[in-house]
Amino acid sequence: MKFTCLQENLAKGLSIVGKAISVRAPLPILSNVLINAEDGRLKLSAFNMETGISTYVGASVETEGSITIPARILSEFVSLLSPGTVTGELKDSVLHLSSGGTKSKFVGMAASDYPELPQMSKKLQVLELAPQKFSSAITAVGFSAALDDSRPILGGILLNYDKGVLTAVSADGFRLSEKTLKVGKKEAAFNVVVPAKTLIEVVRLLGGSDGPIKFALDANDNLALFEADGILISTRIIDGAFPDYKKLIPGETSLSAEFSVSELLEAVKLTNVFAKEMNSAISLTFDPEGMIYLSSTAQESGENNSQVAAKITGEKLEMAFNAKFLLDFLNNANGERVSFSTNGNMLPGLLKVVGDEDYLHIIMPLRVQN
Repeated sequence: MKFTCLQENLAKGLSIVGKAISVRAPLPILSNVLINAEDGRLKLSAFNMETGISTYVGASVETEGSITIPARILSEFVSLLSPGTVTGELKDSVLHLSSGGTKSKFVGMAASDYPELPQMSKKLQVLELAPQKFSSAITAVGFSAALDDSRPILGGILLNYDKGVLTAVSADGFRLSEKTLKVGKKEAAFNVVVPAKTLIEVVRLLGGSDGPIKFALDANDNLALFEADGILISTRIIDGAFPDYKKLIPGETSLSAEFSVSELLEAVKLTNVFAKEMNSAISLTFDPEGMIYLSSTAQESGENNSQVAAKITGEKLEMAFNAKFLLDFLNNANGERVSFSTNGNMLPGLLKVVGDEDYLHIIMPLRVQN
């Protein structure tokens, strides 16, 4: 194997596939990046048995071949090289890299020992997604996915497709987000849960693609695959049934309010300065006279009281919420105004961005301490 490429392109490619490198690899070879010089291009791949990422680097290939090299040291080394041309040559399982006055050797492991990588087979049903719209949908729900592994299904995002509509849903037991988007093409319906961390990485890597993101499911290997701009990301589908979240969405409600996103965001941030000492619990009082009063008290530090103008229908109601959860929603609310509705201070609160009927967020209240 012998190739020549630009340092910046090689560094970028190694950075992309590095997200799929195992920190604690069950097999030593999974700590390596697979390098294939083929068809006049350099293909870089990484796979941790759950997630796989492959990408191409423009290169001049003199001799084809393949090898796996420890990813961490190779990536760090290439990133420190000065911009310019990098030449790589494989000799007896040792990759020789040279750039300018620098020459180095990397001891590798045979590519034949690397696990078989998932592929976007032509036999799979492919759904084409608009990068910006799909990215917005995942961003709008991703923050509601659980961060711990106690219930793996809640660490994923539900992707439900039916009759040209893709619905993305996430929930962690305390909040829930749902976003729908029309994708046009009518294929067979499906309902899968994909790891939220992987989908966020898909958005980061493929969200700015020039063409559509190709999304396919491989039922035989229980995989979800995403491809665009020469980058292929595969991930295991999470086994299990996603909770029946529809029953949590309030129908008719006894209280409703509409307010400015930016004004409430500022008020929650200020109130949270004191609330951090009290598990981020803040109190919101909805006054039909047209005001939301926010308050938090920390015995050792002091207290804060803020108010935000709002259009409120219903009787006066006091509720308590986790400030961080409110901030997560408000920071991701893509609009100027938000509506809130509920049936009681211990019942779920429904949040919607005014003018966006395709997005909703549900947040569970905390018990009010009298």
